Amino acid sequence: MELSRKIQKLYTGEALNSLLSTYFRWRRPLNAKKMTEFLNSKGFERIRAKYQDPEDKKGWPKYVEAEERLELAIRQARSLHLDRCTGLGVLDIGSGAGYFLYVCKQLCHAVMGLDLDWPSMYGEMFQILQMPRKVWRIEPFRRLPDLGRRFDLITGFAVCFNSHGSDRVWGPKEWGFFLDDLTKNLLTPGGRIYFELNPEPWGYYTPELADYFRSRGGDVEGKRITFRK
Repeated sequence: MELSRKIQKLYTGEALNSLLSTYFRWRRPLNAKKMTEFLNSKGFERIRAKYQDPEDKKGWPKYVEAEERLELAIRQARSLHLDRCTGLGVLDIGSGAGYFLYVCKQLCHAVMGLDLDWPSMYGEMFQILQMPRKVWRIEPFRRLPDLGRRFDLITGFAVCFNSHGSDRVWGPKEWGFFLDDLTKNLLTPGGRIYFELNPEPWGYYTPELADYFRSRGGDVEGKRITFRK
């Protein structure tokens, strides 16, 4: 069984990808603890003391736990192979406290966040991280703002802009308008769109929506949806 698995990895490219991942972890090290220490030197402890809430383990105050969030962001960046290149333009929709973009910045990518103006902690984080952010509410059938540039990678993690958790969760029409807008106005030729969806009572998407994503050439795998222009 073990030999069979090794042969399968050779055929599918898993072995090469694993080797490359190991190489880039060595070649471009990312240390969440050291990043947190840097944030503290820039005033993060003041933000943490202001917004921490030990009673709220699930709401936005959990994002004051910088080292934990940076570890997740590092895994996300490496899974997208952002440690294997430099100089990409990265737009993160629903950018929150900016940890993912901060990791991208350490990898020498040009970053921008897009999110609501609440909670105020998020804006304060972007200030100390010295990263640009556009305040904007995404609504169905409303075009995104002109951000003055295009992006090689557009991401969204734990996506909520699609009315997650409500009775108005987006279907193919809403997603179609949104994806068309991203592709036509914000994505570079050859660029990628990557979203991780939140689960609804029926799963991450209805069968109809999954079929729609695939009809657009999307790679649909669990909560992960990827499109290439």
